[in-house]
Amino acid sequence: MVTVSPYYKQKNVLNPFYTVVKAVNDKVVKIVGVKDPLYKNVDNGTGKNILDTRGKFIFQIYNGTTELKQFITIRKSDIVGHLGMKARKDTTASSNVNEFLSVFFLIKKYKPDDFVRKVEDDSCKLGSKATGVLNPDKNGLVSSVTYEQLCELIDKDETAERDIKIGYKNAIAIKNDLTGEDGTIKKVYWCPRGKPPGVSPKNPSDVVVQLSNDDYVGYSNKISAGADKTPKFNTNINAYFGKLENKSQLEATQTLTDEAWDEAIKQIPKKKTIVINGLKGIDIKEEPYSETGSRAIFGELAKLFRAQDLNFYAEDFYYPFRNTVIKKLGKHLLKPDNLMYFLNTVFFYTYDDPRVKSTPCPYKLLIGNPDGGASIIKDVSENADLKNITAVKKSKQLTNIEFEYNNTGQGFKMNFSWKKYEVVMPITCRTRATGGWAGKSLFIETSGLKIG
Repeated sequence: MVTVSPYYKQKNVLNPFYTVVKAVNDKVVKIVGVKDPLYKNVDNGTGKNILDTRGKFIFQIYNGTTELKQFITIRKSDIVGHLGMKARKDTTASSNVNEFLSVFFLIKKYKPDDFVRKVEDDSCKLGSKATGVLNPDKNGLVSSVTYEQLCELIDKDETAERDIKIGYKNAIAIKNDLTGEDGTIKKVYWCPRGKPPGVSPKNPSDVVVQLSNDDYVGYSNKISAGADKTPKFNTNINAYFGKLENKSQLEATQTLTDEAWDEAIKQIPKKKTIVINGLKGIDIKEEPYSETGSRAIFGELAKLFRAQDLNFYAEDFYYPFRNTVIKKLGKHLLKPDNLMYFLNTVFFYTYDDPRVKSTPCPYKLLIGNPDGGASIIKDVSENADLKNITAVKKSKQLTNIEFEYNNTGQGFKMNFSWKKYEVVMPITCRTRATGGWAGKSLFIETSGLKIG
């Protein structure tokens, strides 16, 4: 879909002329007797309406620069694009539109019966005028998004009408959600690149509302609810355990990684001498702790394994290595101090560095409905118990710790008690390198802590 407006501009060039689908064009050519008619979008047609496809978009017919006293009324699906301008689409256009309009409609009043066409027209004709929606960049500089920028966002969106409607419904949901807050709306922010001053750059809010009492409330926009995936992490083991800069924790996981390599060597049949000798030439401790840093060496080993009918990337080495890493990591996490460090690092990945202070901005999940229904708001990150578990400061609060693993596969669970709650943390440990295992530091992630 394209932005259809008599006031459409691209790079400050007015262009109300459009191209239409072949079926419509063929009918117009036959009726008016012009080989290459032009179609100018107008608010009201002049002369005779020669074609109506039961739409609401009016196009005056032109023969070159001459206006004909004939026009057509067609649907948006009959419109192809802007005459003489290349279509510009991007993969984030849909989310950009519904996110931006979620707060735009909080501060701009549009009637519910024709807000889609009206916001498209305004975005085109108001040009460099500020919308009032603030846009922080990654360096903390804040500017106001212009109507011209909004026009470009809408024009890049292939499902613009749907996403404008979602934004409108999102704004209604936010307004209802804010009725219990102590303060009226002071400022609104759209945050694709940065966050409002003082708010952590790790805050997942796509839009933020600043209230008159200077409290911030954020919303993470989604098309569907999906699973609750907070708090979470997704990185390699070495980076994960080094995040909070505890040297002993980092060295412990580096050691278990190298020990898992040695354990995997032990299970190779002694008669596979080519493989055994090849492995003797590698000091795994000297290889980098990364996911891809040993690609060349691992590739050479894979050739030796294949020469002896073994699979280095699967059951004959990688699987035993991975499974041993998991078992050793699980054993490490059975100790309360180690589990506390692990959970504090989850806090880092989900919320922020616990050592750095930032302006509070609790956020919620804002779920739009692509089928036209009402938007839903769901509390996510400010579940106090989830946050307190990952921010635990006394390891003795973590009890009944269990490591659950079936000795095969890439998934395991850490189960433990915190105060009156039972907590389950599923964890995946695997390689994610394209083309095969390429480094000794495996990737770990969780789908979220579950409190029972």
